[in-house]
Amino acid sequence: MTTSDPSALHGAVAVVPVRAGVLPSGAEEVVAEAGGYACVVGGGAEEAAHALHGAVTISWWDTPGFRPGTWAGVLAGACARFGQVLLPASADGRDLAPRIAARMGRPLLAEAIELGGDFVVLPRDGDRRTERVQLTGPAVLTIRPGTGGRAISRLPPRSITELELGTRTPHGHDAQTLEVTYPAPQSIDLAEARRVVTAGAGLLQPTQQARDDAAELVATMTRVAAALHAAVGGTRVVTDAEYLPESRQIGSAGVMVAPDLYVALGVSGATHHLAGTGDPRHLVAVNTDPSCPMMAAADLALVADAPAVLAALARHLGVADPEPDVSPRGDQP
Repeated sequence: MTTSDPSALHGAVAVVPVRAGVLPSGAEEVVAEAGGYACVVGGGAEEAAHALHGAVTISWWDTPGFRPGTWAGVLAGACARFGQVLLPASADGRDLAPRIAARMGRPLLAEAIELGGDFVVLPRDGDRRTERVQLTGPAVLTIRPGTGGRAISRLPPRSITELELGTRTPHGHDAQTLEVTYPAPQSIDLAEARRVVTAGAGLLQPTQQARDDAAELVATMTRVAAALHAAVGGTRVVTDAEYLPESRQIGSAGVMVAPDLYVALGVSGATHHLAGTGDPRHLVAVNTDPSCPMMAAADLALVADAPAVLAALARHLGVADPEPDVSPRGDQP
C-alpha cells in the first residue's frame, strides 16, 4: 500500500524504539495519541512491549543494537496501512523518524507539542513561538515527551504479537555503535530525562547566601545527579539568579519534563513550575514547609533542611565534598 490512496489508510500507529528492553520517555504518550496501536522495536522489544501500558495492540521486533537505517526499511512497510506514524521525540526517535519518513515518502513533522484530529502544533524559534500546521495527508510525527494531550491508560495491552516480516528482508546502512555512555547531568536533555534532580529557592536561598556557597551546593547536586544518572534542573528563581542556565528551567515558561523519578530540593511548587513537571511515577520533595504545594503533590515528602539532605545523600552515594557546608538555611519557601 502506498500513500497515493489516503482514504484507504487507517488511524495512527506509535513506533517505539527501545534499548535493552527500556522504554524511552514519552513512549506511553505516543501510544495514547495513536489510539493504542504500537510497534516496539529494538533490543529487548518483547520485554518492553509487556511493560508498555495503554496499548490495545502491540507488535514487537526484537533486534539488537540501534540500527535506524535497517529498521526504517522494515517499519516503512509494516506501518504503510496507517495514516499517521508517531514516535517519541527521544534521541532514538529523532534519529529514526526522518529515515522512516524518507522511506515512506511522507513529510516529517518534528517535536510536536499538540496533536489534534487534523492539525499539529510545532515549536518555532527556539520555543519562543508555536505554529499550527494543518494535516492534509499521511505524515510521520515526533511528539515531545511531557506534552501528550490524551490521557494515558495504565491498563496492560490486550494483544502482543511478534512482528511478521513475511518476505521483507531487513536492509539498510548503519553506523556501528561502539559504546553508549551517560552524558553529564548539565547536558542531559531535560525533556527526555528519566530522572531529574531540581534545585529550588529553598536549596540555594539566592537572596540570602553568598554566591560561592550556592555554587558549591550546585556542584554537590550535580555530582549527586550524576551518581543517579539524572538530569539537573531548577526553578525560575534559581535560573533568574543565574545559579543554573535558563535552559535548565523547568515549568510552563521553561522545559516540560516527563520523568520516572523527580527529586525536588527546596522547591515550593509554584503553579507554573508544577505545570512543567508532568506526571512522574515517583515524586520526592524535601522542604521545611510541610504544607507547600510540592510537598502535597509528592509521593514521598521529607520535612527537612534541603542542603542537609543533599549533603547526606552525597555522602551516601560517595560523591560528597571533603568539607561540605551543610548549615541550615532557615525556613524555605
